[in-house]
Amino acid sequence: MEKKSTVSDAAKAEAAKKAAAAKKAAAAKKTTTKSAPAKPATKSAPKKAPVKEVAKAEEVEEVVEQETEAPASGGKGSVKGLRIGAIILWVLAIAAEVGAFFAFSYAIRNGAQNWNDPEFLLMIGALVLDAIFCIVAAQLWKKSNRIRPCLADSKLVRTLWHQLGVIMVLVCFLPIGIFLLAKSDKLNKKTKTILIAILAALLLSAGTASVDFQQPTEAEVQQLQEEAAAEADYTGTVYWTRYGKSYHFDPDCQALSRTSPENLFSGTLDEAFAANRWDPCDFCAGGAEAKLDEAAADTTDTTDTTTDTTDTTTETTTD
Repeated sequence: MEKKSTVSDAAKAEAAKKAAAAKKAAAAKKTTTKSAPAKPATKSAPKKAPVKEVAKAEEVEEVVEQETEAPASGGKGSVKGLRIGAIILWVLAIAAEVGAFFAFSYAIRNGAQNWNDPEFLLMIGALVLDAIFCIVAAQLWKKSNRIRPCLADSKLVRTLWHQLGVIMVLVCFLPIGIFLLAKSDKLNKKTKTILIAILAALLLSAGTASVDFQQPTEAEVQQLQEEAAAEADYTGTVYWTRYGKSYHFDPDCQALSRTSPENLFSGTLDEAFAANRWDPCDFCAGGAEAKLDEAAADTTDTTDTTTDTTDTTTETTTD
């Protein structure tokens, strides 16, 4: 039975890209070091670049900037910031609920009976703020869970984590609702009905907006757990031989079957690069797929270069 690799395809592809980039950087550095100092170049009139090439260069720069900024938007710092923001807003929602308590108590002590009395209007305003804080906090919490969902083995823990927005809505509205019902005998029927209707509407709207309808399924959680374990494995240890040129993720890879223990080395991916092992193994590190992708990229680059050359020649002839 063939042993299944514990490293995800995404991890293999990322490692292959990192290796290719490191190899190019090392080659460029080596070439710069070995090259002799060039003669001072004579000044010549700057050549005007074709408009298409300038536009293409600007597009490439924009893509590079987007790729550079993308990891930051989904990194640990982004998730942490979203969750801290949600917690702060939930604290403010609880504070608004406490304000509603005081406003309602003050209205009862002063004998207010009409729902539009200042005390009750202050209470309603506090409840509206309570709902707004809860809704915005839940959106931040859900966004953080899209980036990094809960991968606990317990389904109950995952559900509580992803539906924390709904739980906080209940915390921020049920106590004031119970208190309102307990003191409702001191209010006239119209005021009691209006206040209960407003509270129920805010509770339902905030609760509905806070539900996470995209919670990962059991299968998705299992896949994410495997990918997380694969990422940890590939960033942790890779293997290479004394005379080979490839790095391996699996110490039991078939390419290493005839390697003696004294000729087998292990370390991080960066240590493998430092030992000039740039190529991913075709069997356990996705090398075959990486070569196909590189060939396709080279073909695309060649086609683009030919097109640019043709366009430049045409423009020159026209000029």
